[in-house]
Amino acid sequence: MKTTQEILSDSATYLERHGSESSRADAEWLMCEALDVDKLELYMQFDRLLGDAELARLRPLLRRRAAGEPVQYIVGDVTFHSVELVVGPGVLIPRPETERLVDEALQRYPGEGAILDVCTGSGAILFAMNNGLDGPVPMIGVDASADALAWALRNRELLAAEHIDFLQGDLFGPVAEQKFVLITANPPYITSCDLERLPNNVRGFEPHEALLAGDDGLAVIRRIAMSAAACLCTGGQLLCEIGAAQGEAAQRIFADAGWADVEILTDYARRDRIVAARLG
Repeated sequence: MKTTQEILSDSATYLERHGSESSRADAEWLMCEALDVDKLELYMQFDRLLGDAELARLRPLLRRRAAGEPVQYIVGDVTFHSVELVVGPGVLIPRPETERLVDEALQRYPGEGAILDVCTGSGAILFAMNNGLDGPVPMIGVDASADALAWALRNRELLAAEHIDFLQGDLFGPVAEQKFVLITANPPYITSCDLERLPNNVRGFEPHEALLAGDDGLAVIRRIAMSAAACLCTGGQLLCEIGAAQGEAAQRIFADAGWADVEILTDYARRDRIVAARLG
């Protein structure tokens, strides 16, 4: 029999051999899942011998990760902006880069009025904003994918956020007659060439419709720039996530579409990540 520490080391080595770029963190996450402990408890049990039943729970998790499946899909959840969300096949996994957009949205929210999030996926942006605002605020999330919205609805139930509505449809189509004070978006912005360079856990498992956006990655961003104004109140704000190399192009797209105060904001790694604009 081996100790928890020895099994963790063996697991990390196994995942590294199978291409994981975060093998130690992945092994810790999967061991916590298999042993039903948190990370601190895992480290406090380093000298404990693991039995056959515990190893039997761990092995299939390691095999799934070795095959490229994202850890978040395997364990079924992810923490985003201090909110625990359930995720799985069919929905984009929320990234830390998007937390910058949430922080900016919280600062720009005027204190009253409805919020719209397009390409909402799991609802991560709205649930994080809901966690940071005082009292229930009217919110709507829109996504074209029924699979993604199924995860958003599960999160709504788990987080007891029934005041947040989710609608299926293309961008602003389902809310064409409504007005919002703030619109957020994390649209697809990956090119087909860039997709091929992404690690297998993204390229082979996450939904391509949430990633790909034409030859230059700007197809959906252009549509947002051209159509979002119809759903904003005068003076309303828009925050749209972009790729790190798309800042200059995105700024030009929104400026050409007639938006005011167009600026590019960086994420916490100081990479271009958000185009911000106001309806004049």
